[in-house]
Amino acid sequence: MIPVAELRAELVPFVAVLARGCGVDAEDLEQSVWLGAVERARVGGLPARPGAWLRGLAVRTALAARERAVETPVPVVTQRHLGPAEQLARTELHRAVRRALAALPGRCPALLAALAQSPELSYRQLSERLGVPRGSLGPTRSRCLGCLRALLAARSADWAAD
Repeated sequence: MIPVAELRAELVPFVAVLARGCGVDAEDLEQSVWLGAVERARVGGLPARPGAWLRGLAVRTALAARERAVETPVPVVTQRHLGPAEQLARTELHRAVRRALAALPGRCPALLAALAQSPELSYRQLSERLGVPRGSLGPTRSRCLGCLRALLAARSADWAAD
């Protein structure tokens, strides 16, 4: 049997340093690493040196999270008067996003609204505001955004078919 408490005691400080260096949340990173370990154990078992494998998984996961977090610069749009067609398209887009947000399951609408309204909140503050465990915020946010993308993509496909 693998000594999970010993592995965690070794992994947590490593993940904290790694997360700080990559600019990601340490708790989200740790949770992702353990999820990867559970998936690996279920499929083919853990390797002979699970500690080294977990550290490698932590590094790969942190780097992937950092790449996802890098924002693409948004071009500066000069203010100009929108024509009727552009106003209609913008209004329809806003309406579609609001409908998709309302159609999301569970806590997704509240979580995404809180993130949009107060992006400066830390996960601790967001957890207290929403009454959800802090460690579930990152994975829940990812799932919610995935659902939102799927709903908007389906809506976009409907528009294209019209």
